[in-house]
Amino acid sequence: MLLTEENIESVIPQRNPFVMVSDLIEATPLKFESEFFVRAENIFVKNGILQEAALIENIAQTCAAGFGFLNKQAGIKPSVGFIGAITKLKVHHLPPVNSQIKTTAIVAHQLENVYLIKGQNFLDGKILLECELKIVVT
Repeated sequence: MLLTEENIESVIPQRNPFVMVSDLIEATPLKFESEFFVRAENIFVKNGILQEAALIENIAQTCAAGFGFLNKQAGIKPSVGFIGAITKLKVHHLPPVNSQIKTTAIVAHQLENVYLIKGQNFLDGKILLECELKIVVT
């Protein structure tokens, strides 16, 4: 584990209650993995279920944590990224509270400071949501 809930905010711009990543598991130039524990008090929980927007934000924050961690390791100030587009969105299932979500984000393509990310969230090996994000890093 590269970063835990206690220090994840050192590499992402989001702050509570909007932090949607608990732990950064892996960060390479082409792949990021994270885990996220769904708490009942999460702002995206409705009727005991985490909503789609949180899963998309979790993928984006997995990228932010990965890029931030790599920048920190290289001695570079963390960048800020913006979601430019969300495409190929498929929602399969939504997780209940007290779930531990695993997220993978793969850099499929890069053109200068624009990244095409293929992201997926899983619960117990079962896919929850998948999408592609275009992220612009400044």
